Amino acid sequence: MWLLALETTTPDGSVALLRDDRVVAERSGDPALSHAERFPDDFAALLAEAGLTPGDIDLFAVATGPGGFTGLRIGLAAIQGLSLALNRPVAGVGSLPALAWAALDCDPSLPAAGVWLDASRGEVFAAAYARPRRPDTAWPLVTLALPTAAPPDVTLTEWRGVVPPGLRVAAACHDAARVALEHAGYAALAPPARLAGIVGRIGWRMHAVGLTAAPHALMPEYVRRPDVEIDRDRRAAAGVP
Repeated sequence: MWLLALETTTPDGSVALLRDDRVVAERSGDPALSHAERFPDDFAALLAEAGLTPGDIDLFAVATGPGGFTGLRIGLAAIQGLSLALNRPVAGVGSLPALAWAALDCDPSLPAAGVWLDASRGEVFAAAYARPRRPDTAWPLVTLALPTAAPPDVTLTEWRGVVPPGLRVAAACHDAARVALEHAGYAALAPPARLAGIVGRIGWRMHAVGLTAAPHALMPEYVRRPDVEIDRDRRAAAGVP
């Protein structure tokens, strides 16, 4: 099975081509270009390198967030368009469980892992996950702490008694948040530089257990309302047009 995976929730983003569970090629986006500008060329380049055409792709996978609102919308729309045009299934993979799965995949001794991502406004996107209850499966993960968007101190309060101290946390957040995380007894780890390959590997597993969907069913995972909506409501409450 050939699989194409796309991640546009981070500023650079990435795209990957996989053969079943194996990443054949993966590349980060050019930060000088928008996600909409870079994806068509990156997609075409990966296919050309492998000697494939779009019709050879059997499954699409895409990161569904949370992350940058504009990039997230572009990524979802791109994969929805391709999967619809080619009549292929699509796997929507949350960014938070994907990063947790990557940590667990790298270290079989870990029973669980957490994730903290910079959410701007002094907040972090956070969640924690454990390995599947069945030892013969690798997906889906078991949720220990639901995804949230909140200041670090609020997140740590919510984690108390739920997420055990000492847990390893993939942390792509500002320094103050990382310090608060480590002060609370968690081990902060650097997340992978690219996420598309991980999204693709999870997408392949989702397909194996029947968790893929039609393109119209693909939904973003914002966790927090987009900043533009929050600002609009604040202006309306203050009587500012």
